[in-house]
Order: sequence, then structure tokens, then C-alpha cells
Amino acid sequence: CHSMFAALAAHARQRLLDNPIANIVAMGRDPYGLLERLYRRDGDMFRLRIAGMETVYVCVDPEGVRQLVAGSYEQFERFAGGVELFLGPQSLIRMDDDPHRKRRKMMNPAFSAESVRAFGPTMHDLTLRVLGGLKPGASLALLDPMQEITLRVIMRCVFGVAEGPRLEELRQLVIGYLRQIFGPEALALAAARTPAGAQRWFHDHSTAAAMTRPDATFVPSRWPLWRIADRLGRIHALLDAEIDRCVAEGPETRSDVLATLLQARFDDGAGMGRDELKEQLLLLLLGGYETTSISLCWAMHCLMHNPATLARVRAELKTVMGAGPIDATRVRELTYLGAAINESMRLYPIATGVSRRLKVPMTLGGREVKPGEIVLACIYLTHRDPAIWKDPETFEPERMLERRPPPWQMFPFGSGVWRCLGAAFAEHEMRIVLAELCARFDLEAEGPPVRAVQRGITVGPSGGMRVRVTGVRD
Repeated sequence: CHSMFAALAAHARQRLLDNPIANIVAMGRDPYGLLERLYRRDGDMFRLRIAGMETVYVCVDPEGVRQLVAGSYEQFERFAGGVELFLGPQSLIRMDDDPHRKRRKMMNPAFSAESVRAFGPTMHDLTLRVLGGLKPGASLALLDPMQEITLRVIMRCVFGVAEGPRLEELRQLVIGYLRQIFGPEALALAAARTPAGAQRWFHDHSTAAAMTRPDATFVPSRWPLWRIADRLGRIHALLDAEIDRCVAEGPETRSDVLATLLQARFDDGAGMGRDELKEQLLLLLLGGYETTSISLCWAMHCLMHNPATLARVRAELKTVMGAGPIDATRVRELTYLGAAINESMRLYPIATGVSRRLKVPMTLGGREVKPGEIVLACIYLTHRDPAIWKDPETFEPERMLERRPPPWQMFPFGSGVWRCLGAAFAEHEMRIVLAELCARFDLEAEGPPVRAVQRGITVGPSGGMRVRVTGVRD
């Protein structure tokens, strides 16, 4: 009798894997686990059905993943998925073909290696300012100060905004917008209208708030969907004000990303229109805020649970930096710290995969895929594939020093023509923040074991990763 009930329960669990509503719940609670269960059941090419979204085929086959991440505009369109819910069609992340190529070429100089290194001292100053608030014995969600750092870095390096009420208002708006855009009301609207349709609704209803003066008191609607639209409109109003301020001061006198974009030109000599510029700024603001802060938490999670690795990171810091403070201009010399960051992103990628809509028929993972169908190259399962990685569940930064994996085996920032524009910016910031965290603080995990949960379009640690500050180092 017991075995019969066990078999029935197992059958019911398998049936749930094909239920779009059950899957949207499972994706929120245990995104990595859902992918693992489907992979174990169906193999290298399996179907994922999520309520309110088109069916996606998930590819884990190494050759299929290589084809997907190395593919061209002629073979694929980018499938933005949930991104369409909170970013408009003029955003770089939603573009394909020539529009994407031209804008990527135009925006790349703002995120070149030279530009990113120039932001290092500012990133370091803001890191010290936030981490200075951590005291011995403090209990906190580590995600909170990490988000504080990343948002301040974006506001200063991207927008040129220093301390003051403008920064605080934008911080609250961004936090509220991201929290509410993935709330039940917005997701219900997305299920009824598609994510892109829901985004159009929010944009159409945001115009009143977008017309408010930047110095006016902002009071959003008390109705959930209108409150989201109002927050979006107010963000646009403040972005308009920052563009006006940059123009008035003279973009040529500033070194932030906004100033660089205002001076950038397409091949025909034209600049980016204001509406599109605001969309690209919104992408940088929303895209860089959660992603880098969550990656920092996962990296610290790995280091806290691997004392020998943490000790080696600290030894490298002493060797490279000496007894003095961290030098932000030399963090690229911290090769072992960089390996630890890469290894943490291998184990805990903040995106489960990169999606492509096919333009031409292809054979992927042994399956014939038709034009118009969507295939996701699974970052998480590829990063833990035992055919690629020895002891894939083990945190071992040394493997990142021994070889440089090809981009179809290790792609936490995506790959190919759609690789994340801000990847170098995020990596540089992570080195600076983690160098200071490891050099200055002893942290230990607190509360229940951390598990991976879906946070909007990213996968982050449950509870914001609770830690206790057990010591402050000289």
C-alpha cells in the first residue's frame, strides 16, 4: 500500500512538471530545481511551459548550446521573455539585427576597459561609504548593502548624480518599481496581454507622472496597476531632468556614461533621440542594480562556506595590496579573486539561460526546431554539466586559473552578439566590493540555509542572504 501511494505521488509530481501554472510557482520557489527535474526526466532538449509565456525548449546538449550562444542575427532573434514586462521596445536588450548592431557599436565605448577602469576609484569610495555602516555583531541581509552600493555606483558613474534627495528618490522608485512589476497584479496583466502588452499598458498610463516637475512632491496612485505606471512615469521625469542637467553643464565636461551617450553618434552623424536615450538609461539602471548585487551575494556565499578559499583570497590581497588600503586601480591583479568570482557565477548564475527565437530551421539537441520556436541555452545546467566540469557541484576557483572555458561552456553574462553590455563594468565593481568585504570583515551565515529563489528575472539567495558580522579587521 505504501509503495502504491508513493508511486501515485511520484506520478502526480511528474504531471505537475507539464502544468504551466504549477511551473510558474515552482520557478519562483526553486528555479534551479525545476530545471533539474525536467532535465532528469526529458534529457538534453526539454519543454518548459510557464503560464502567460510562450512554450520554450531548453537545450543542454553541448553542441546545441554552442550553436545558440555563438549564433548570428541571421539565425536568431533575441527572445527577451520577462524583460519585456518592464523595459520598452527601444531598449537595447529588446533589439535585433541592424538596430541592435548600430546601437551596440554606439554604446560600447562607454563600457570599454579604459572607461571601466576610470570608474574604479569612484566605485571604491562608494563601497567604503556603505560598508562603513557595518558594525561587529550586526545581523543583516547582505543583499541590502550590496544593492545600496550598486545603485550608488550606477547613479554616480552612469548618471553623474551625487548624494542628495534626487538619488534617494530614484533609489526608492527603482526598488518599488522592480518589486511591484513582478507582483501578482502585474503578472496577471502580463498573462492576459503578454509581457510586451502589459509594458505598453504601463507606458501608456505613465504619461501624467512623467510630466511632473522633478522638484514636485510625487504621490503615486493607490490602485496597484496605476501605482506601477506612476512609478515608471516618475522615473522618466527624473531621467529627463538628469539629461537636461547634463546638457546644461556640457557633456564634454563630464565623464559619466550619460555624458558619453549624449556625445555619441551613429555612422550617419545623428545622435540618439531623447525617448530612446531614456530607455537605454532605464536599462542600465534596472539591469545593473539587481544583477550585480545578487552576484556579489552569491560570491560571498561561496567564500563564507569555503574557508580555505577565503583565506587564499585574503592572502592574495596582502601580497598584491600590501599593508595599505585597497588600490582600486590594481584590482585586475587579483587573479585568484577573479577566479573565485567566475566560479561563483558558474555555480549560481543569476540568469537560468539565454533565449533565442529561430529565424531558420535547425537541429538542436537532436530535435528539429522550426522558425518562430524559442530555445533557451541553459546556463545553469551547462555550468554544472559533469561532461564539461570535473566535480561540477564543488566550488573550486582553481579550475578557472587552469583554463579559460569557451563561451558556450561558461556564459553568465550571455554570449555572442547579445552579450551583456555592462559585463566588464559589473566584473570590475565586484572585484572592488569583494576585496573590501574580505579584507575588512568576518561574516558568517545566519538563519536557515540559503536556497535559490526567483527575484523578477534574476535568481538570488533566499531571505536576501542573512549574515552576522562577527569581526572587523584592521
